Amino acid sequence: MKVCVIEDDPLMLGHLEDILKRMDYQVMTAGSVDKGLEIVRTWEPDAVVIDILMPDRDGLDFILETRHLRDRMRVVAITGGGRLGPGPILEMASGLGARATLKKPITEDALKAALTGA
Repeated sequence: MKVCVIEDDPLMLGHLEDILKRMDYQVMTAGSVDKGLEIVRTWEPDAVVIDILMPDRDGLDFILETRHLRDRMRVVAITGGGRLGPGPILEMASGLGARATLKKPITEDALKAALTGA
């Protein structure tokens, strides 16, 4: 499986990349929504793990821009929640088309289940 991870926090990005590589997934990473969109267009991943709260553009923008790919690409939305907490933000992501949502910190088992739908 090809997975793109879009996350602005370099430590979290590295953590997720390590987990996915241990699961034998092919991984490409991006530190911004714009870079992530570029990867999606050119690399065509099977799944995307995207942080919702990022400084320039948020993960909700990404989900809206990739809605036409919903049948081909699984979107897993992640967040620590910021001031509101993760619940409302993850509900919005689900409503816009994310197939799974995860609250940080993220475990290997939770990520695997979110990507496989198990």
